[in-house]
Amino acid sequence: QWEAAITKIRDLPAFSRFLLPPSYEDLQAAARQGPVIILVASQYSCSAIIVPTSGNPHHVPLPSVTLADLTNLKDRFARAIRDSSRMNPRESRTDLIVLSRIIWDQIMLPIVNVLEHVLKLKRRSRIWLCPTAAFTSIPLHAAHPFQTKADRSGKEPCLEDLYICSYTPTLSALIRSRQLMKKRVPPSFVAIGQGQPGAGKGKALLAVESELELVHTLVPAMANRTTVSGDAATRAGALSALQQNTWVHLACHGKQDPTQPYDSHFVMRDEHLTLLDIMERHVPQAEFAFLSACHTAVGDEETPDEVIHLAAGLQFSGFKSVIGTLWEVDDSVATHVVEAFYKYMFGDLKDGGVMDCTKAAWALNCATHSVKTKVPLEQRMVFVHIGV
Repeated sequence: QWEAAITKIRDLPAFSRFLLPPSYEDLQAAARQGPVIILVASQYSCSAIIVPTSGNPHHVPLPSVTLADLTNLKDRFARAIRDSSRMNPRESRTDLIVLSRIIWDQIMLPIVNVLEHVLKLKRRSRIWLCPTAAFTSIPLHAAHPFQTKADRSGKEPCLEDLYICSYTPTLSALIRSRQLMKKRVPPSFVAIGQGQPGAGKGKALLAVESELELVHTLVPAMANRTTVSGDAATRAGALSALQQNTWVHLACHGKQDPTQPYDSHFVMRDEHLTLLDIMERHVPQAEFAFLSACHTAVGDEETPDEVIHLAAGLQFSGFKSVIGTLWEVDDSVATHVVEAFYKYMFGDLKDGGVMDCTKAAWALNCATHSVKTKVPLEQRMVFVHIGV
């Protein structure tokens, strides 16, 4: 009877895969704009699976990486980030450079070899990283050989020189975001900032107001831009702004709750704005969010992979393209990245272009390259792009 009922359901239009896992053909839709690299870690081996735009997946073994190595790498990164936050901007980040080299040599180089020589992927193409398990705590996009070419003609390119990197929590999340892109509405942009959270909710963030003013000057007038800050930036005020606008810039404290992910939150004037609050509202018309959250320059031992989950949560709730931070942001230097990002993002709108959230990964890549002399290494690699 069970079999007969299932067969009957699978005969219905759009239910042919009922109770079956998605087919590879369906999942491959995630790689329509560029390959997706799934990183798999287990006690038996670590490897990558590259899902190309067409053809079969490629398995890339990572023989020199074990589960213990990844845990060790994660802890060393957390330490290096904490140490860097206490250094002055001109000091060399030796530990971070060593760790970026390890990520390049042991994890990303074998993958890049397949992308370059087997898939013949063009330079500056887009790629999506889909880390799982122990890989989620490691800034894979920061892989860098920090080496001069053998013929001394210049420096060896790093991952972000070769490709424009985005992350995706799952293949399905990327497919869903792409499908929702078809239903576009006229853009409206809101900047939400809370630099003076209520008593006991974290220290004052002195740069928030100036960041909001900066964003307001860089966003084109065609985006019906508004700002919500100070006493208006309450939980209810922020939720209503999120529902009424398609583009959002959020500047405030952000806190990841590793035990109850839905309680991860942004700190507003009165109550916390939680991930659950946002996901319950479901914002299908939402396009882009920049989370300039967690503006504190001190490291937290427990959560080195701070706000990326807030960004992934926003993507699940409807935002197609999200920029988040992997750890604490120093608000004195973050403004350089924010300013460069929006200049690249909206630079061509004077010629009658349209606001396009799929440019975010490219704009972030260009922005972090352009602020090299002003922003220390750990504050350039902290920003990541998730989604389309």
